[in-house]
Amino acid sequence: MQENYLIIAIALVIIIILISLLFIITNLQKTVIIRQVEREKEIEAAKSKTIEEMVEIAAYRGSSRNDLTVAILEVAKSCIFPIKIKGVAPKSAKTYLNFVLLIASHKNADAKLIAFMNTELKKANPEYKTEIDIYESEGIHQRGNRI
Repeated sequence: MQENYLIIAIALVIIIILISLLFIITNLQKTVIIRQVEREKEIEAAKSKTIEEMVEIAAYRGSSRNDLTVAILEVAKSCIFPIKIKGVAPKSAKTYLNFVLLIASHKNADAKLIAFMNTELKKANPEYKTEIDIYESEGIHQRGNRI
């Protein structure tokens, strides 16, 4: 009789341990997913800051040619343009395209730098080739007018 109680007690302890482990594992998976989502949001916020900072560098009249080159490389490397929706650029793409306009119209940007920007940004964002050309042309046109 006591042997049956001992076997039942051991079985109950094993079942309780297994249920506890299952509960812990499911909670860890939820925690990992939540942390990944939070991390993705932080990365997106960092990208947003980065493009805004690069636009500030391009807008600043005192930026040197080297500053502009670094900004172009940073945008091409880590600030990929937003994905087009049904072939149309979203409103958030305006910031990226303004960067192109500001570089092309900057007093310290020469033809070589503008061609470099054109090549790098088109490599990184092939679906924006037309828009990049349009904003580059507009920036070149505004070169004399920009104060």
